[in-house]
Order: sequence, then structure tokens, then C-alpha cells
Amino acid sequence: MKTPTIIDRHGNPMLSARSRAFTGASASHPDLARWTPRNYSPAEAIHGSRPALVSRIHDLARNDGWASASLSRNIDSAIGAGWRLSAKPNARRLGIEQSAADDLADEIEAAFEEYAEDPRFFCDLQRRQYLGGLIALGYRHRLADGEAFAVLHWKPERLYATTIEIIHPDRCMTPMGRIEGQGVRSGVELGPHGEPIGYHFLVAHPGETPMMAATLTRKTVYVPRETSFGRPIVVHAFEATEAGQVRGVPLLAPVVKKLRMLGRYDEAELQASVLNAVLAAFITTPYDQDLVAGGVGKMDELTPHQQMRLDMYGEAPINLDGVQLNFLAPGDKAEFLNPRHPNSVFEQFERTALRNVASAAGLSYEQLSMDWSQSNYSSARAALLEVWRGLTARKDYFARTFMQPIYGAWLEEAIDRRVVKIPRGAPAFREAVGAWTKAKWIGPARGWVDPVKEANAAVARIKSGLSSYERECAEQGIDYQENFRQIAREREEMKTLGLTFEDGGAPEEREPPEERRSAA
Repeated sequence: MKTPTIIDRHGNPMLSARSRAFTGASASHPDLARWTPRNYSPAEAIHGSRPALVSRIHDLARNDGWASASLSRNIDSAIGAGWRLSAKPNARRLGIEQSAADDLADEIEAAFEEYAEDPRFFCDLQRRQYLGGLIALGYRHRLADGEAFAVLHWKPERLYATTIEIIHPDRCMTPMGRIEGQGVRSGVELGPHGEPIGYHFLVAHPGETPMMAATLTRKTVYVPRETSFGRPIVVHAFEATEAGQVRGVPLLAPVVKKLRMLGRYDEAELQASVLNAVLAAFITTPYDQDLVAGGVGKMDELTPHQQMRLDMYGEAPINLDGVQLNFLAPGDKAEFLNPRHPNSVFEQFERTALRNVASAAGLSYEQLSMDWSQSNYSSARAALLEVWRGLTARKDYFARTFMQPIYGAWLEEAIDRRVVKIPRGAPAFREAVGAWTKAKWIGPARGWVDPVKEANAAVARIKSGLSSYERECAEQGIDYQENFRQIAREREEMKTLGLTFEDGGAPEEREPPEERRSAA
């Protein structure tokens, strides 16, 4: 007798409720049946997990070398000692000639350098950092916390009134008494379209001392995103990975568990190695002291025999130069340990685990571990190019979301104070903000694996028109215009000293024309 088949309204056999078109969605597969994660919304996933996740990442960054290196390598590669502004005002949109735009860019860069490099640190509200340090601090929060916050203050008594305060992301929190989700998510006040219109910040960090926590960490202040005329007040930079996301996800979130387990494994291997080095051998004996005493009577009856042995070795000692001989009691023997730590596969296992961590951190294994023993030129260059592509994308995104609003606020002030003069016929700043603030940010050098090969390749790209001096110099952390001016000054000085470049190579000393004629 056939088993009856249930068909759907189209006459096709109906599948079991536990069957799925995709094996990954199977409810009966032995590897997947008990895997039923909840489908969180992006905002809810971050809100519910952020406190525990971020606190664990900060603990790893403070106490785990690999986690600390993951963050430090990223910051060194993307930020370095800071960024240099390369202003690119849009000449066509501003209605000016390109030469006028170039002069305007030079004027802006000179004024911005004064603001960024002021040794009195007037750009920092707390006067602790120059601008490069503030960028690095913000980027560190972007990696460790998933986001960076800055509040722009107005201090007319300083060189420039635009000052920056970096806010710890832990301070952005929904006020007590507000219901999460009703116009506010994780401290972010939302408008009718889900756009951020303001932020709620705790007066002090929630992890402050109990005395401060009782008075300050419960109190919040509301800061609007911008002024009524569009000047930014709060800068919030993060990379959204899902639609509807209002807070950032830390870079190391996917590998927190692996970093924790790897750290414990490292400690276990180190402890075992130390134990092996300290504890060399055990002494074993077949006798029990009480049984021996009961079987032979008084212990002093053995004394004459032992005394005879001691006398014998005293009269005829065994001497071996540089060697110490120790004697055990009858029946006792020494068993030496056979160290098995570190584990023979420890290095291979750790290398594999670090590759996983490096991949999540956007680094190569060699960068993270500083182990170049397994690399050759081709593999090192391929890794460098791949990593640099990711670092450049992350750097540029951070520049647009964090640095550009700060630069725009400063430039508006510089134009308003006539430090930067508007060319004739150009629109006001607020009429063409994007055209005025267009810029590139020059970071640290990419570096070279083989300087000769890569320098020759750069020259070939420039000669063939595939690249430009600006692009090649920027990859090495150099402003091409400043580089050209410096080369011109050097060559002018060499000319006055009777030196010249031979075919673009190193300078050679030449005889002055008068001496050559007299010698002839």
C-alpha cells in the first residue's frame, strides 16, 4: 500500500515542514538542527550586546598583545603621526579659474596647518593633543568601539574658535526614563526618517569611581547634531554594515572568542614551559617510612651500616672535575622529566589562529605577528597590496565621515574671519559647502618591499600616463607640490655651488667653466 501524498493547490507534492530548498536552512540536518540563532534587528543587536562586547575588547586591548597589536598596526598604517590636508576646491562649481583655485588651495592649506600644528594645542578643547593626535584617538575608538564621537565647541578666545572634544562612545546612552525605540536608540535621538538629530551623553564615563558614578554617571546632556544654520556640532563616524544601524560594531567583534582562547592557550604553554624548567626530577622510593620502622625495629639499628658506608666514601671519595655526585637512600631512585612543552605543533597552531585574527583586523599575518620568515618578495608584495586596499578604503571612509565635517566647520570660520579670502565671483560658503570643502587627506607612506623595483614601476606609470606625481607621492605620504618646491630650491642651491644632477641620479661635483677652460 502506497503512502498517501499530500499535494498543494498546484498539484505538486508538498514538502515536509522541516525540508528547505537551501541546505543551510535545514531544520533536520544533524549539524544544523540545533543551530537556531535569533534574527536581531541591527539596532537591537548592537543595543543588547554592546556593553559586554566593548568591555571585553577593551580588556583584550589592555592585556592581550595580539589584540593590542591589531589596533596599533591599523592606526599606524592608516593614521601614522597624522594627516596632511590637500585642499581641492572645485573650481568649476565655484566659478573661478583653475589657477585661482590652486592659489586658494595653497592659502587654505597654510591656514589649516597653523590650526592643526599649533604647539599650544588650541584645536583640542582639553589642550592635550595636536590635530593629528585627535585623529588617531578618534580612529582608535572607531576600531575598538566601532565608532568615533567628537563635539565641536566654540571658544572665541583661542587662535581659532573651532575646538574639538573627543567623546568616549560609552557615554552615548539613552537617558533614564526614556523608552528605548520611541524616538531614541542607544542614545541617538532620531528624526521622522530615522536620521540622527541629536545625541544623549552621560556627564561622566559609566565606569568612573563609585563616588562620581553616584552623582554624574546617571546624568545626561542632550547635544543637537548641528546648529539651526547647519554648522556641525556632533560628529559621529561609523561604518554601517546593515540598513537601519545607528551605532557602530567594533573591528574585533568576530574574533573576541578566538583572541580570548588564544591568550589562554599561550599562557598555558608558557606556564608548562616554566614548570618544566624549574621542576627537573622526582625522587621515588618503594618504602613507607612507618613500615620500614616497624619491620626492622628501632631506626638506630641501621646506623652502624650507614656509618660504615659514610666512612668508606670519606676515605676514598669519588672525584670528577666539574661534576657533583649525589647519593640516594637504599631503594630510592631519581626519575627525570621528559619535557613536552611547548607542544610540537604550538607554533603552527598559533600561526593559523593569528591568520584568522589578522584577516578580521584587515591586516596580513606578517604585519600582525612581525614574522616574515615564511614570506618572499611576491607574497609580501601581494599581501601588502591587498591589505593596503582595505586600509585605504577604511581610511578614506573615516576621513569623509569624521574629518570632513571638522574641516568644514574650521573652513567656515576661516572664511568668516577673512583668514581665507573668497575669490571674486565665488559663492558664499553655505551655498556650496561641498565645493569649498573638497579635499584629500595624505596619510602615512604605504612603504616598499623592494624600493628599486617599485620606484622604477612608479616612474613607468607616470611616463605612460597611468598615474601622476600627486598620486605616487601621496602613496608615500608626500605632498607633491611641497616636494616639487623643495626639489626646485635644492637644485637652485646646487647650481650656485657648481653641482648638478646627472641623468636624474645623485649630484656630482663639476669644475666651474672658467677652470675647465684654463685647464684646456
